[in-house]
Amino acid sequence: MPHLRWFFATLLFAIAPSVWGADEGWRLEKDDDGIQICTRAVDGWSIREIRGVTRFQGHLSSLVAVIGDISASPELNEFVVKSSVEKRDSDTRYQVYSLTDMPWPLTDRDILIQRQIAQDPTTLAVAIADVATQDIMPVKEGLVRIVRSRTQWTLTPAADGSVLVELRMLSDPAGPIPPSLLNALSISTPFKTLAKLKELAQRPKYAQARLAFIREATGGM
Repeated sequence: MPHLRWFFATLLFAIAPSVWGADEGWRLEKDDDGIQICTRAVDGWSIREIRGVTRFQGHLSSLVAVIGDISASPELNEFVVKSSVEKRDSDTRYQVYSLTDMPWPLTDRDILIQRQIAQDPTTLAVAIADVATQDIMPVKEGLVRIVRSRTQWTLTPAADGSVLVELRMLSDPAGPIPPSLLNALSISTPFKTLAKLKELAQRPKYAQARLAFIREATGGM
């Protein structure tokens, strides 16, 4: 089985550039407290892609443990009120359902995502890819289902023991949203998410976590 995990990890990192497109056209929207948020236009989408970058002093496993703790989703995203694992194939592949509470008069949204976690065997960078799916759950009455969405966390260890954290998001909210709220979703929310990720990863529950499917960089904290 180790050779299969290596194969899928290599495949995921190989296709990442083609999935997200060339790394250009970014516009800096916010730069504060060690966190940068950029956006850019994407062909075929009416909304902008989001990219957030920051650096964390600690273990890869701590970050992956936070992101993988579905019960912590409402802390990571201010609009999420409930998340649950609906189907699990393994520790690195599972489907997650999330319900978001939208401000009145907007209708609440929900989403079902397929998550895949892989680690590059050479750089030890970890990619956590979430793609919207409707594989196992019908649309629920009274909610708007988000069906076009992709998110990727890339966690890259550095020689100094830190981890470069990159968050990319491209999600169609499935309906008109006022500019003020759209701005919160595209700038303020990912900024808060990255700040909260670093805060949670320092809590003992996560700081001391070690995951069997994550290989720590030599010389890390």
